[in-house]
Amino acid sequence: MVTNWVEKSLGELFDISGGLSASREQLSVVGTPYLHYGDIHGSKKSFVDVCIDERIPCLDVPLNKVSKGSLLQDGDVVFVDASEDDEGTSRHVVIRNMDNKPFISGLHTIVAKAKTNELDNKYKEYCFQTEAVKAQFKLFAVGTKVTGVNKTSIKNIKIFFPASLAEQQAIATALSDTDELIIALEKLIAKKRAVKQGAMQELLTGKRRLPGFSGKWVEKKINELAEIVSGGTPKTSVSEYWNGNIIWVVPTDITKQCQKYLTSSERMITELGLSQSAAVLLPTGTILLCSRATVGELTIAMQPTTTNQGFKNLICFTETDNEFLYYAIQPLKAKIIEKASGSTFLEISKTALGEIEISVPPTKKEQTAIASILSDMDSEIDVLVAKLTKLKAIKQGMMSELLTGRIRLMEQKALTVPLLKIVESTEQKPAAEKKKQSANVHFKRSVWAAEIADRLYGEPTFGHVKMEKMIFLTENMCNVDIGSNYHRDVAGPYDNRAIRSIDSQLRQQKWFELVRGDKGYRYIPLSKRGGHKEYFNRYYSNVLPIFDKIINMFRTWNTERCEIVATLYSAWKDLENLKQEYTDEDIIYEVLNNWNKSKNRIEKERWQKALNWMRENGFSPIKEESN
Repeated sequence: MVTNWVEKSLGELFDISGGLSASREQLSVVGTPYLHYGDIHGSKKSFVDVCIDERIPCLDVPLNKVSKGSLLQDGDVVFVDASEDDEGTSRHVVIRNMDNKPFISGLHTIVAKAKTNELDNKYKEYCFQTEAVKAQFKLFAVGTKVTGVNKTSIKNIKIFFPASLAEQQAIATALSDTDELIIALEKLIAKKRAVKQGAMQELLTGKRRLPGFSGKWVEKKINELAEIVSGGTPKTSVSEYWNGNIIWVVPTDITKQCQKYLTSSERMITELGLSQSAAVLLPTGTILLCSRATVGELTIAMQPTTTNQGFKNLICFTETDNEFLYYAIQPLKAKIIEKASGSTFLEISKTALGEIEISVPPTKKEQTAIASILSDMDSEIDVLVAKLTKLKAIKQGMMSELLTGRIRLMEQKALTVPLLKIVESTEQKPAAEKKKQSANVHFKRSVWAAEIADRLYGEPTFGHVKMEKMIFLTENMCNVDIGSNYHRDVAGPYDNRAIRSIDSQLRQQKWFELVRGDKGYRYIPLSKRGGHKEYFNRYYSNVLPIFDKIINMFRTWNTERCEIVATLYSAWKDLENLKQEYTDEDIIYEVLNNWNKSKNRIEKERWQKALNWMRENGFSPIKEESN
């Protein structure tokens, strides 16, 4: 037995009650926030912050009709009473509600309210995730397809934990720091994938040409770009046909690996098996395309390979770059499925696949250049994904050691240091700064916007659209991450979801409210204006000089001038991310042809003039010029 650790049942530690039942149809945007079991299942977080979590719907019901057990307070633990996962274990979240706002626990939830102060609130987020606790949830679960525990059974589940709150807090901090690193890496991967998706949409359609290439793109059928070859299966009853040295691929080999390149398969065949089947030995570089069941999935064979009948394999002709064709086919998956047919399962024929048309550059050299850019992006993403997988495995190992007392964190102060090395090459800010900025991104984003509003709300030119432009420019030039995802919209880079969240947060915090007047929407200060300052200085003091420069420069500018600079900055940054040579003409072409058509209302000369101004005044996304 680990010294200074205790074992107690949930019944000894908590008062257990149920949530208030309500259907999804009863929920709305007004009323009291209502935690539905689906909100817990659908969340990756181990907590729900009532003040800043905006995905929670509301229930319009008088609070005097809600039992005290269903009203959630800070530190309450909410379990779902049903699970559809393979383990049959329960999900849970810990409630953060420091302001004691009304909050209702809903359908299929079990609420655990602490009887004592023996468990630290942060520690509660992790202590129910050990294998020992999961096994107990599974033991007490009832049901077939959907299993779960009830209020009576959950009281009997026991947890093992340090008697010292200080040790609990140390464990929770170590695991929370690891979660922060995981979240940061996941966000970086998502951004890299979004950049790649944007590059594919432009490069694979000819909308944007790489420097040095010209000539008209042409439409070609797939059967004009590659020979289409089917697969085959040797008789499974003949042992001499199997367990050889020739890769034999089935669709599940592709869907399990989910990788660009294929180097192995679960089953291998012999040369005799190959000769006695309809399959042929495909050369290295062949594109293996699933034509049955998981229609449209594809990979590239990295050595001589053969497949079963579930494939239409593409052996590229000499004038076709196989990696370009691999990328060009990916956006066509919906079209491939549309042309598939069959009653038992869908399958696309050689003829139907061969008739599908693809836009192709006039030279193989341009195909190869495009494929090289996209391949480099894939390689970068693969490295990040591998690091993420490793980091998640390390976290699991930490949990199994720390939450069981096998390793005492007080004696292993350097336990989490190696984690920083795993992501150090992927962090856009130093790890210490990441830790410093561990507040919820919704709140941090509202603090950022509040500082902009606090400085500019009195300016006649400042309104809703200019706020969006100022957020974009300050976020990008200060190199901070406040969770925005900008789109190429009418008025320039625009994140509708984020700006709605900001407006809601500013109002909830009583800092500013967006009000519609005769001259459009304006930000009006509320009673707690300036209350964000403490947080802004805490999170963002290191970027204050750049922030000041941007605010002062654009203070009196009208919205359209801000839109021009923000749009150019975004287009310029996209081209810079591609790591290829480009000119001012390319940047302006990107704005006028690959953004919203409304950009054409502004003369080309103004775009060029603004571009020159940006370069002269240090508003370039190129680090060497902006530092």
